[in-house]
Amino acid sequence: MDQSVVSLVQEFAQQRRGVTALPILYAVVHLKGIQSDSRLPDFVNVVAVGTDLAALNRMNPGWRESKAMDYARALSQPACAVGAHIASRLRVAPGDILYLEPLAPSPAGLAEAGSTCRLDSVFTTGSSEDDQVFLPLNELQRMIGMTGKISLVQLRLDGQTSEIEKAMHALSKALPGVDVRPIRQIVYSEGRVLGVIRWFLLSETALILVIIVICLMATMLAIALERRKDIGVMKALGASDFQVMRLFLMEGAALGLAGGLTGFFLGSFWAFGLARHLFGVTLEVIWWTLPLVCGLAVLLALGASVSLVPLLQGIQPAIVLKGE
Repeated sequence: MDQSVVSLVQEFAQQRRGVTALPILYAVVHLKGIQSDSRLPDFVNVVAVGTDLAALNRMNPGWRESKAMDYARALSQPACAVGAHIASRLRVAPGDILYLEPLAPSPAGLAEAGSTCRLDSVFTTGSSEDDQVFLPLNELQRMIGMTGKISLVQLRLDGQTSEIEKAMHALSKALPGVDVRPIRQIVYSEGRVLGVIRWFLLSETALILVIIVICLMATMLAIALERRKDIGVMKALGASDFQVMRLFLMEGAALGLAGGLTGFFLGSFWAFGLARHLFGVTLEVIWWTLPLVCGLAVLLALGASVSLVPLLQGIQPAIVLKGE
């Protein structure tokens, strides 16, 4: 595939938020670690992946990296990374020098001799990438004599399965003659996992709401019992049950509003951090949920306050003020 298709894919990615495009070139190479231990293999045949190393982590946020790569640093050798299995087999670590050479010369004789690279990081992926070596795209193109060529372009699209299908059809129209295919086992398995997580969170939310109501009722009951004498004095001065109850409703509404605002902003902050750390995505604040959350918190607090009606009606000023 000609590398010029990458610019078209990047234009498509710029039109949609949350899209990462990554050019990929595959080749089989000899990989050697420059070391003197005779017990280790002289070389291993591995799949070399030429790509944009800076975008590799954005494309695969679930990969674990032994050391963050510094792409702005000037190096005498190009930077590269290897999978955990290769690093263990050759006993190499970040900072070591690796030597790569083509498995066979290109038919046109354009492939150059091998090249060296400085190992900057070791990836642990849990899949076949643990047996691959990653290096800059232009370096692999030069080494195997395929300048301006790539094997494929990987895209990462965040969204529901239906949204990914729509984006796939739009990309097929934008790139006639290019085979656009989703990795279905990932798309549909992630969709099923997200569905299970959604129902789990809804069930957990319902359970938490029940617990919150019970806690609010216990809190409001404790407040009312602590103020029995104050309520007795108010009733002795002529306050009705409705007037006393109105004070508790106002206090409950204020507590609910404060709890709703605090929970919304703290929850959003933690959600942003977890999404960025675990999934490598950035969430957006849905502001119309703020009045919904605050309104629900106020309603729960008012409901807990209403449960105090029998207690407030049963408080007799004469008995309370006598201390009985």
